[in-house]
Amino acid sequence: MPLSRTTTAQVNGISLSYREWPGEGRAVICLPSFAAHKGSFDRLGAALSSTYRVIALDLRGRGDSDKPEEGYGFAYHVSDILALTQQLGIERFSIVGHSFGATVGTYLASIRPSVVEAIVLLEGGADPTERVLKAIRPTLDHLESPYSSMDEYLEAMRAMPFYARQWGEMLETYLREDVYQLEDGCVQPKASAQSLRKDLDLHFLYSMCLHFPAMACPALFVRAGEGLLDEHTGHIFTEAETDAIVKWIPKGRRLDVTGVNHFTMLLHDESPVIQPIRAFLDEVLVS
Repeated sequence: MPLSRTTTAQVNGISLSYREWPGEGRAVICLPSFAAHKGSFDRLGAALSSTYRVIALDLRGRGDSDKPEEGYGFAYHVSDILALTQQLGIERFSIVGHSFGATVGTYLASIRPSVVEAIVLLEGGADPTERVLKAIRPTLDHLESPYSSMDEYLEAMRAMPFYARQWGEMLETYLREDVYQLEDGCVQPKASAQSLRKDLDLHFLYSMCLHFPAMACPALFVRAGEGLLDEHTGHIFTEAETDAIVKWIPKGRRLDVTGVNHFTMLLHDESPVIQPIRAFLDEVLVS
């Protein structure tokens, strides 16, 4: 796997952690899902690095980035991204966002269309329904209690319905990076439940569907075949909602992938989204 480097940048008064695959081509900024970290893009970053400069970051409140008490909502996340890209000398870039990260990307692409060349929305970008929010809120509970060991944490995650049937090397590697060790040897998830709840509460200040028409760049919306958890639990967005999203985006198109659910789109050992993302970016960017 091509080498990457992980480092931090000081932006807007906080430390922002990011991982870079330093290719020579156009920049691709990768934005993780709600409680996820930059490691979810490891396989994609490696796959794109021969052609693109790929940067995956930990949004504030997540991963190895700072977790300030205040300063959440899409405007803060977008400000962090723009400050980071400016520091790195990147004037224009593409976005690959998963779930919440896709929604952050949608907001950025709509208010700063001149800087976003293309965007990939992995089951995100629109307002979540109450059904989806009910599924998300309980997943925050595990962030607040430590686990006695890494093994206990991995066992607990393996029992989660969205991971149980799709466990593999990539997923385990990602989860090992998802926690930090306490002085007593216990491990604690890195994402801050308090930070995530603030982002969740502030989500309702935005009507993301109103932002779609302002997106000027080509957009690929990717839908997971097995839905939120598995094929029995429904999807983040229904068929009708997915079709509406793609129609609202001026240059939108849709792709359905099989064999993964919402949580494992990037983390399955045989992820079906990697090559389609590469093909989409090559088509719309590489001249």
